[in-house]
Amino acid sequence: MEVEVHYKPVRYARLELRPDGRIVVTAPKGFDVDAFLKKHERWLQSRLRELEELRRESLKGFPLFGEFYRLERREVKGVEIREGTLTIPSRRELAVKVLKNLLKAKITPLVAIYSVIMGVSPGKVYIRNQRTKWASCSSRGNLSFNLRLLALPERLIEYVVVHELAHLKHLDHSREFWAFVGRFYPNYTTARKELRRWWGIIEVNEGWRWLEGRES
Repeated sequence: MEVEVHYKPVRYARLELRPDGRIVVTAPKGFDVDAFLKKHERWLQSRLRELEELRRESLKGFPLFGEFYRLERREVKGVEIREGTLTIPSRRELAVKVLKNLLKAKITPLVAIYSVIMGVSPGKVYIRNQRTKWASCSSRGNLSFNLRLLALPERLIEYVVVHELAHLKHLDHSREFWAFVGRFYPNYTTARKELRRWWGIIEVNEGWRWLEGRES
């Protein structure tokens, strides 16, 4: 196993397993890294198996709205789907633009419908490239959705929409917030677990790595 150690003035050691399989330890100087890894060996083995499963899943193709397609990049101006093949522009900037438009066309009606159902009034809707979260809600009520949502089945996109709209009532993740989410998306606990799995698939997927400029 490849282990990368960073010695920093931190109080506690931290262990991470990166999507590329690297094990990263951040620890104070003089810390016994070998003993630390031994202590967390079972967790690491479990996470490595999970990562391998995600890699196998990602090999099915480029995920789009919960389905996997063979990805082709050509001199096209939009998105084409035919016989299991997804064709997008070969220029990354244009590909991102047309895929953002595709996602926004899916999300905008969901925001409109759930806003009425939930009794909230959101501001503007944005589609952004975000590296750490699926979506966010600003203090002004504007909603930003991650382009990565494009990979998800619609039922999970609906959950993310409900989650962010709920922040217009409750800014934190309090008990009241989750109770409010549960009124409109009762199966939110399962959805959250599925989102973690999909995030992992996107992290290791070659097509998404190209789209986000993360090629190795």
